[in-house]
Amino acid sequence: MKLKKTLVYMAMLMIGLGFVACAGDEASSTDTDILAGEGVPVEVLVIKPENVQKNISFSGILQPVHSVDIMAEVSGKIIKINKKLGEIVTTSDVLAEIDDEIPLSNYRQGKSTVLSAENNLKIAELNLKSDEDLFASGDISKLAYENALLGVKTAEANHLLALANLSRMEKAYKDTRIKSPISGYVSRKYVDIGTMVNPNMSVYRVVDLSALKINIGVPQEMIPVIRPGSEARVYVSAYSGELLSGKVRYVSPQADERTGSFNVEVHVTNRGPELIPAGMTARIEIVLDKQEGIIALPNYAIVQQDNQFHIYKVEKNHAVLTPVEVGEGFENRRIVINGLVMGDTVITVGMKNLSGDDVVVIERYE
Repeated sequence: MKLKKTLVYMAMLMIGLGFVACAGDEASSTDTDILAGEGVPVEVLVIKPENVQKNISFSGILQPVHSVDIMAEVSGKIIKINKKLGEIVTTSDVLAEIDDEIPLSNYRQGKSTVLSAENNLKIAELNLKSDEDLFASGDISKLAYENALLGVKTAEANHLLALANLSRMEKAYKDTRIKSPISGYVSRKYVDIGTMVNPNMSVYRVVDLSALKINIGVPQEMIPVIRPGSEARVYVSAYSGELLSGKVRYVSPQADERTGSFNVEVHVTNRGPELIPAGMTARIEIVLDKQEGIIALPNYAIVQQDNQFHIYKVEKNHAVLTPVEVGEGFENRRIVINGLVMGDTVITVGMKNLSGDDVVVIERYE
């Protein structure tokens, strides 16, 4: 009997210990759940100074600032081509040559005419000096002396005429060497060897790609805030949205009679090593206003209650609903004028789970 009682007591003791162990496990599990749920998970943003700007977007075509159609200035046949499409040229390069046989002959004849006129002038000056002495001694008449004076003036006039003709003939000879007034790239070539050209006939087009321009039509209401010198950003979609910096160069003083818009010309610097060709479509953003060192928040971080804007600010692991004064918006953000200072921590994700002075757990910083 004693042995049976002892076994019963031992069995009851083991069952009791089992209950205690189970209860301990349940308590431990409950405590863990409580600790895991102590705060509302949120994502936050630490306030830092920002530089923001207000832009207006347009689209347009990139064109060279400097482009020239080179015209022939003399008649003749093209006998040599030195530059082809796409090649780089400078102002000293000869793009093509026109047959110069006749212009060179005329040029040499003009030089000989000048030499003859110079000699005639020297002879007339020597005769005048001699006649001055004779007239002073009374050996010739006054009429003879005045004829000598007129002879010098006539020789001077002939000399000037010869120089003028030589200059014209020299230009006609030099114009057989076709050159560009600007450095750049050959974008058009209208002639080939054997082509007969005449004055004012286009032979080449050269474009300078170092600077490009875009002409855009701006509505009337934007003109008061766009002025020469305004900053512009140009994105070329064909070049993976490459960004070019530029400025507004000109604003038309008169609206277009047909559209009512004002022509605005934006100049951009075409940076290398691969220059963007002219004729590409681009998106232009003109900077209307720029502010530095301000506080701005994404629109989704701002809540509106009772016609008042608020944000949730984290203070000692608690979400504090804080009224703020906001300014204008830009690119899905709003400027905060009052209510925040640099270094404040603002909740940006998780506000819908907040009801008041809640404890929060920060899961991520933006």
